[in-house]
Amino acid sequence: MKPRGDKENKYDKLLASIFKVKWKASLTEVPFSKDEVIEAAAKLDLRIKNLADVIYTYRSRRPMPGEILKTGNWVIAARGSGLYAFVKIVGETTVTIPDSLKVYPIPYAVPEIVAQNLARDEQGMLTIVRYNRILDVFSGLACFHLQSHIRTQIPEHGQVEIDELYVGVDKDGQGFVLPVEAKEEGERLGLDKAVALTLFAQARFPKLICRPIAIIRRGLHLFDCVEFEPAEELSKVVVLEMRRYHLVSEE
Repeated sequence: MKPRGDKENKYDKLLASIFKVKWKASLTEVPFSKDEVIEAAAKLDLRIKNLADVIYTYRSRRPMPGEILKTGNWVIAARGSGLYAFVKIVGETTVTIPDSLKVYPIPYAVPEIVAQNLARDEQGMLTIVRYNRILDVFSGLACFHLQSHIRTQIPEHGQVEIDELYVGVDKDGQGFVLPVEAKEEGERLGLDKAVALTLFAQARFPKLICRPIAIIRRGLHLFDCVEFEPAEELSKVVVLEMRRYHLVSEE
């Protein structure tokens, strides 16, 4: 296992101290606020430039500190503007995608001039997804890109970020909204993202059927797609389908 660096140790110490003050064995939810994170960092004399990154790290990149995991599996859920909660989960807190997932080929369709100038970042990844119509193939819908990088507030939930937003239509003319979470290889896909995608879609597009999707890039031309059952609570999150696609060029 890769040893923890100074930043990781600071983050673990800070989060564990917040949890320890409030946790009781009978609790399944432990609320805390952004202000409490600031106060705890000052009390521990921890110099952390971006305190918001502490929350993001444990929601997207790394497991909870060992001291917290000793009491069970927990995730950090948003509870309003500047408000959060440690929520206890029975079972896994992240989606595990098997390495043995069957691979389906899709013809590579990115124009050469785009491919030559494409950034190797999340936006570049999503551009590849769009040109190759990966979402259309996975969902079985005719999908249309609506917007990128949405950041908004959801009542009683707080801020949510949507990486990509599509709308789609099936062969019967039924409309759908497909909020998308994008991940690079090595990033954790937390179940709480399915809740955020669902709440966003229901608030903004109540007349459309919600299909929350996550797309994970495994390599330059290898993508995993995950669809969730729409869920407003972590305990009700279910993975409906997983597929792996390989973009192939003509020889």
